Amino acid sequence: MDQDLLADIQRTAYAYLMDHTQFDETRPAYGLTADHSAWQDVASIAATGFTLSAFIIGVEYDYISRLEATHKVKGILRTLLNTCDHYHGFFAHFFDIPSGKRYQQCEYSTIDTALALNGVLAVDAYFKDPQISRLSKALFDRVDWSILMHEYHGRKTLYMSYNPDKFGDYAEGKAGFIHRWDMFAEQLMMYLFIGGSKQYSAYAYDLYKGFERTEGHYQGHTYYYSPGNALFVYQFPLAWLDAEAYQDDAGINWFKNAESASRAHRAVCMRNQHTYKTFSADFWGLTASDSPGGYHVFGALPRVDNQLHTDGTIAPSAAVGSLPFTPALSLQSIQAMKAIPDLWGRYGFKDAFNFEGLTPWISDKYYSINKGLEMLMVNAALSKDVQKAYMCHPIIQKGLRMLKWKKTAGFERAQQGE
Repeated sequence: MDQDLLADIQRTAYAYLMDHTQFDETRPAYGLTADHSAWQDVASIAATGFTLSAFIIGVEYDYISRLEATHKVKGILRTLLNTCDHYHGFFAHFFDIPSGKRYQQCEYSTIDTALALNGVLAVDAYFKDPQISRLSKALFDRVDWSILMHEYHGRKTLYMSYNPDKFGDYAEGKAGFIHRWDMFAEQLMMYLFIGGSKQYSAYAYDLYKGFERTEGHYQGHTYYYSPGNALFVYQFPLAWLDAEAYQDDAGINWFKNAESASRAHRAVCMRNQHTYKTFSADFWGLTASDSPGGYHVFGALPRVDNQLHTDGTIAPSAAVGSLPFTPALSLQSIQAMKAIPDLWGRYGFKDAFNFEGLTPWISDKYYSINKGLEMLMVNAALSKDVQKAYMCHPIIQKGLRMLKWKKTAGFERAQQGE
């Protein structure tokens, strides 16, 4: 494995998050991270979860002193607890950085809150600081999962988001709860949180069993796929959750599922490389990213509408985000992308590229969640600093037990030296 190149990806992604987070202690939005490099006044709560996690890497790799990292983590947690708008503990998706308040009429998002909480639990487990623990506990304990719980087609499930404004984001003319997690997507960590909580743990198993698992196939690759089949769906929860050793009581290993999804995405791109000039054995993975037409969520086959959804755009975060699942294939892609003129910039890989037009298109942006994903997945491949901390948290450990996830026999034997 090209350790130096991977270390460069980790270091530049860390630098990006530090440079695009508001660290002015005189302003209310201390510690919130901009959604992307061209949108400096709007923060993403999910990106802030990646930034919290970055401090673990920063300390371990001597990018920052432990003292300074601890100070900044405390400041971010205080902002999340005391400044950021929330609905029963669920954060707004976006925040206005000058004021620290909810951005316009965006939704209160469960998945973006969950990504932020991943960072909260990771730093709590890593720093072992009494004040960080008090702040983390207050943030976690105020999340009222019960308001999301409901029956749908005879199964227990969770709503996805809430918007009090009927013409707000995703509300479609009706204020209230929006959509539901009745399908497999990027929400796995939510069930661990519910299982690890004091108030709601008894509901965790039924909620985990309540989402549809749809098995699909593509050129010999079989896996449970999400309706839109964007690659980030399989990657985001496993950036923190080290699931390789675990399977649930139905025998599902979500790490292996992500590996199959990654290989299938590559197979899709290889099969369609005569249609899309950008696609190849090295340039693969359909995910959410910038594109010549703006930000889009692209998806591979199989897919709910049976249609390949792409304009030929490839995001480096797709292959980098699969590094733990497909190390050789991802590294091959990383090395090939590094050779593309102008794709590598001050903060590592830019967000996306597309060769479909008369001239190559390279994004001029860095999206924070994609940078965060690259950073965490490279760290997972190099040293697992964030995953080790996260997996040790008592909430995650209890959540695993409540969901009936167990270590696979092979991993148990390896740990025992057999």
